[in-house]
Amino acid sequence: MQNKINIIFENNDVVIIDKYAYIDVLTTLVENIEKKCGSKIFPVTSLDYEATGIVVFAKNEKAYKFISEQFKKEQIKKIYYIIVNGIMENVEGEINKNLLVTGDTTSVNDKGIKSVTKYFVEEQFKNYAFVKVCPLTTRKNQIRAHFWSIGNTLATDKIYGSEEPILLSNLKRRYKGIKKEKPLLKRLPLHLYQMELVLPDKNEKISFTSNLPEDMSLTLKQLRKYNKSRGAAFIM
Repeated sequence: MQNKINIIFENNDVVIIDKYAYIDVLTTLVENIEKKCGSKIFPVTSLDYEATGIVVFAKNEKAYKFISEQFKKEQIKKIYYIIVNGIMENVEGEINKNLLVTGDTTSVNDKGIKSVTKYFVEEQFKNYAFVKVCPLTTRKNQIRAHFWSIGNTLATDKIYGSEEPILLSNLKRRYKGIKKEKPLLKRLPLHLYQMELVLPDKNEKISFTSNLPEDMSLTLKQLRKYNKSRGAAFIM
């Protein structure tokens, strides 16, 4: 596990982190940041253990309430990048399906809460797609459940799909690599790329970004090389 905390922005009210994969936000990351700051930290947002990207922490209750209120009113803009299985039916669209959150489980259910996810296919490959996602609501596992519901699960997702990794040997014909192959991608390919919000004592929205992690970038490089779609590809 990495020990370095990658801070994107920090002031007297907030700490904004670029989270790496395989670290729990509500335990390990909180503890590490509290040690660094020497005071109690309030997690405003979270990400899955395997996911990467922007996470916001408040340094005081006033800042926590200020930012949380923006989430409640759905005023915060977020952009994610994901890699999904299969061919997307539409280049862009909106998934508008109610989600029911019960403990650790999120499911598509008419009795659930209205949930909306907009998306745009950045690149379509033969067996995968690289998608930009803009959720208009904030529900637990919203993106994962919504893309499962349209038949395009995230490429590696042990809850909504398969935890099988993406291997170069499955993409490249006549692969002659080593027997014990290192996967290109073995985790949930979900990255919170950009977040736009108003910080305490500020009068305008500020945008923060996080570069695509190395394993997702490398996977896209190999998909472009060995998994090209016979049809049109939509490139960033």
